Amino acid sequence: MKVCAARCSSYHYPEIEAAVNEVFSEFGGIGAFIKPGERVLIKPNMLEGLPPERAVTTHPEVVRAVVRHVKKAGAIPLVGDSPGTGNTERVAGRCGIAQVCQEEGIELLPFAEAKDYSYPEGRTIKRFTLARELSEVDKVISVAKMKTHSFMGITGGIKNLFGFNVATTKAQYHLRMQKRDDFAAMLTDLALFIKPVFFLVDGVVGMEGNGPRNGKPKKAGVILGGDNGFAVDMVMTKMMGFEADKMPVARTALAWGVVAPLKEIDVTGSGKDLTFNFTPPDNIESLDGRIPSFLVRIFQNQFTARPVMNNNCTGCGRCARHCPPKAIKIENRRAVVDYEKCIRCYCCQELCPANAVELKEGFLMRLFSRKK
Repeated sequence: MKVCAARCSSYHYPEIEAAVNEVFSEFGGIGAFIKPGERVLIKPNMLEGLPPERAVTTHPEVVRAVVRHVKKAGAIPLVGDSPGTGNTERVAGRCGIAQVCQEEGIELLPFAEAKDYSYPEGRTIKRFTLARELSEVDKVISVAKMKTHSFMGITGGIKNLFGFNVATTKAQYHLRMQKRDDFAAMLTDLALFIKPVFFLVDGVVGMEGNGPRNGKPKKAGVILGGDNGFAVDMVMTKMMGFEADKMPVARTALAWGVVAPLKEIDVTGSGKDLTFNFTPPDNIESLDGRIPSFLVRIFQNQFTARPVMNNNCTGCGRCARHCPPKAIKIENRRAVVDYEKCIRCYCCQELCPANAVELKEGFLMRLFSRKK
């Protein structure tokens, strides 16, 4: 397995083009993965309609570079995603990706209609309900953002594929897969089902802290890529300064044998030796597998980090609308959490526009974390 890391100091297009070209060239060029005439879906991270400098979404110039590479191969590029909040067209407009699509003369797919897909080989999921457009393309390229993630630790090429879920189906997976390792297993099945032919990660400016929305931009100056998304994410995780094999998706992928151990992954490119010190999200620790599940159920408030609304809360209601178990309501213009219903998926923190959600560890979680 191989991952290429190319240095890239800014979003000035010639630099982006050179870095993306370096990555693809390491694998024999994009023509090694797609054929002339194929419809190729480029899947960026479009979590929310925020300007590129917020580092929440894949930068539009990175998307442009991939679009042009697909065109050069004689294939037909398309761009699509299902944002965490807002519709695709509006979000793409605000993060600059819609303008790229217009300038490059390519179609922006809305991911508004879902379709059932059978996946009998799945270990945890035998049937997915995903965007209809997935069935209408020949190949997929994941073009993700280098970010921390409060629930999964990091989000890169694999987590980016969760955007193929449309509207309320995202919440259903959080309800069904409440433990991190279960959710990671679902993401692993999802990646193995979609089978993107290539994974590219925009790490020119990433995000640290309470990602994937409310963290802080962190300049890393790198673009990573490879044909195995699990390997790309593990290399990215190590660069960020975290233990790659401790992340939930990586643990699952290693256990299933769909990725090699980090020491066996060949890292090449001008940025192969880059390392950083990203600030972790508040709740990067996981007690999955270390505490008996019946105790976690009984002492949930103490064995998990609970979302707490700080004084930034404006009572906008977004957290209540997107909470999978409907555990949040607005009272006196402030969000109030019912911790008996809360499943600790942290969607409220992920989507809060005011950065009003803090994660407070219970006493027993702090105690066990110290003793591990």
